[in-house]
Amino acid sequence: MKLLLTADRLLDGTGRVFEPGALLIDEGRILAVDRRLEAPAAEHRHHARATILPGLIDCHVHLTRRPVADPAEDADADSERLRHLADHARSTLGSGVTTVRDCGGTNHLEMRFRAAAAGRPVSPRLVLAGRIVSVSTPAAELWRGMYHQADGPEAVRTAVRQEVEAGADFIKVMATGAVMSPPGERPGQQQYSLEELRTAVDTAHGLGRRVAAHAHGVHGLRAAVEAGVDTIEHGTMLHLDPRAVELMAESGTYLVPTLRATTLLSNPPGPGIPAAIVEKAREVAEHHRSSLAAALAAGVRIAMGTDAATSFNRHGENPAELELMVEAGLSPMQAIVASTATAAAALGREGELGRLAPGLSADVLVVAGNPLKEIAGLRRQPLEVLLGGVVCSAGPFR
Repeated sequence: MKLLLTADRLLDGTGRVFEPGALLIDEGRILAVDRRLEAPAAEHRHHARATILPGLIDCHVHLTRRPVADPAEDADADSERLRHLADHARSTLGSGVTTVRDCGGTNHLEMRFRAAAAGRPVSPRLVLAGRIVSVSTPAAELWRGMYHQADGPEAVRTAVRQEVEAGADFIKVMATGAVMSPPGERPGQQQYSLEELRTAVDTAHGLGRRVAAHAHGVHGLRAAVEAGVDTIEHGTMLHLDPRAVELMAESGTYLVPTLRATTLLSNPPGPGIPAAIVEKAREVAEHHRSSLAAALAAGVRIAMGTDAATSFNRHGENPAELELMVEAGLSPMQAIVASTATAAAALGREGELGRLAPGLSADVLVVAGNPLKEIAGLRRQPLEVLLGGVVCSAGPFR
């Protein structure tokens, strides 16, 4: 049966506003979008004082991990981790996020979960990296099961092929050190060389996979951009290299800022984060918003990502990232577009997701109020969440 949703307004994900708004859905696909639609045979649900928009897309999560203060405490057995993964997926979907890109799983558990959850409205759509391709690093011991260590171009080529064979939809590489790593590793340090990064990109692209690069410091960041990666994750020190900003804009490289992770790690809302992690987070936080501002001014495409599972960065609180994006200088509409149409394009799924347009999947979020006037309203319980036209949440999600 066809479904007609109406509300005070509809945001189509590209910046266009329909007031009032109407959306017609049939067999999981969008049939029509307009201010008003006539569909006498359809089920009609009207939401007063509400907004219809595309389901949100979070381009950076870690569903197999718990957002504990000290990552060393997240040492669950695989069976327990699978149970948490299911809870994390359900909470994320209930917040209005209908697609996530998982930027590093654990022992490929997320791939097992995706297969088990297929066809059921219990999880967002999952775009998976598998294990992160990284140089040999002590961080691999801290994040057991998340890293695929590979040194030198040939080892990198093999690692990329093996992750694709395991089911990876894209490849994640570590261009620099990380904040949430042992004390000896610094976020400003370059890890992979330009040659190794080019090998990763060429191999992945040859297999039809995009590449995301974790990058804080300018040397690793520039190398990743020159190597041709598709997205830069974090990019906290980007503004220190204006040419890297220009290259990103020229080449169409996306920036996924993950402001929430840096904010919570540098100014913890509770105890327990190791002092070395807080210190490193504060080091990059000094630059983070300036880097986002520089990227925005240069025309770099911004896609929303939370890095959910970092300390206190809870799954299901993903829409809070949009508030931080607005605080950092984006307009509410820019933050919403970054979380819908642009995010879908960053994933290579723009022909399927991220917009309310005829022919696309009916991944839909209905929220009370007007997020263009109150972006924080996206954190409230959604009125409806639809995944492929199937209702996943109506009222309290749990």
